[in-house]
Amino acid sequence: MKHLLRWPGLREVGERGLLLLDYDGTLTPIAERPELALLPPDVARTLRTLSRRLKVVIMSGRSLRDLRKLVGEKGVYYGGNHGMEIEGPGISFALPKATRFRPLLRRVSRELRERMRGVKGALVEDKGLSLSLHYRLVDPKREGEVRKILEEVTGPHRDRLRITEGKKVLEVRPNLPWDKGRASLLLLRLLDRGRKLLPVYLGDDRTDEDAFRALNRRGGVTVLVSEKPVDSSARFFLRNPKEVALFLQKLEILSGEAEKKR
Repeated sequence: MKHLLRWPGLREVGERGLLLLDYDGTLTPIAERPELALLPPDVARTLRTLSRRLKVVIMSGRSLRDLRKLVGEKGVYYGGNHGMEIEGPGISFALPKATRFRPLLRRVSRELRERMRGVKGALVEDKGLSLSLHYRLVDPKREGEVRKILEEVTGPHRDRLRITEGKKVLEVRPNLPWDKGRASLLLLRLLDRGRKLLPVYLGDDRTDEDAFRALNRRGGVTVLVSEKPVDSSARFFLRNPKEVALFLQKLEILSGEAEKKR
């Protein structure tokens, strides 16, 4: 795995890149609570500039509504709920089969909230097409209890729902063949239109591995954001959101140079 900032191919990204960026842990440091993960002003400014020159996508497990509120750029494409819903200039998509799960997810969310009342620090986030159970603030001694409650609540719906794990968060999603990888390929298909876009995906969590694998097969630039070496399908790495910000700033310069040549 190579360090992205030392890669000589960055100029090509500035010319024809399709940027797919995770939010938490990539554009912003992981926060104790989801609402505290605010986009740094300098990163927001850089994204605004890049969205005028390149195709920029924010791909996250967060809801579409949450992403739009946090990023707030009209020229950016948003892939919410792991890409089950996508919106941006000229695109409005919701995975048809996923929308049928809304009533079930609401019921599971209500039951989880009721069962988690006695677990200090547990937070249930209903995102419409998926749920997140955050346990970062839970006493480590009670993490096993959190997992047990989740298994008991979702157990009766095991054939319809699946649980995936992130950094101190458990995700409940429709049991459908869809993930960030498939969503990224869909966006590449919709946005390319003969432009020969080069997909560049930055992510820090397990759910981003689906996108790494899918885009590696398409010759993409896949980047793991991690302080420590871990087993990953990504071809490149950046250590933290600060290095992500440096990468975006460098890309801003390179894309500006490419724009002048056109």
